[in-house]
Amino acid sequence: MADVKQVVTPERYSQGLTYEGFLSQIAANRERFQESDAAFQLSPADAQFFRDMVRRQGPLKVLALAVDWSPECHRYLPVMAKIAQDSGMELRIFPRDENPDIMNLYLNKGKFMSVPVLAFFDEDWKPLCHWTERPAGATAFRNEVGAELAAKNLTPEERRSEMRGRSAPLVDGWRAEAVRELKELLS
Repeated sequence: MADVKQVVTPERYSQGLTYEGFLSQIAANRERFQESDAAFQLSPADAQFFRDMVRRQGPLKVLALAVDWSPECHRYLPVMAKIAQDSGMELRIFPRDENPDIMNLYLNKGKFMSVPVLAFFDEDWKPLCHWTERPAGATAFRNEVGAELAAKNLTPEERRSEMRGRSAPLVDGWRAEAVRELKELLS
């Protein structure tokens, strides 16, 4: 596998899309990203944490891999966009399927192309950490409910609909959990 520093260079990073650029080019689900933007507010304490971190460590770069059809991207990419905006981090987004060499650096469990991926770099392009797909609580919920729904005789669309309905009231908590996880990773 290629080394991160060979793939994620300053030149390559500069080719990524800004959050606004990503939103303007997506073909589907723009309204879901906008709904998440409107629904999520970074707490003053969390915003201060990220600003203080950037002051201590210097300018941070965030590379995101995303797709427009993923519910996890709808939920968590707007969270990262607000963190970046409030803290002064630079965020660049790369469409997953157009950047397989970057995606291969961050395969979930070594084989799954899970998104979003949020990879953090310091001002010298040293990789700091990365976060993938969803917070632990959301994964536990999906595993538990997914097993329950698999036992029922439902069509795939019925399973997706039931999962969406049961997860909807939990999404705000999962966004807050994603922020906590990012803070822990960056501490």
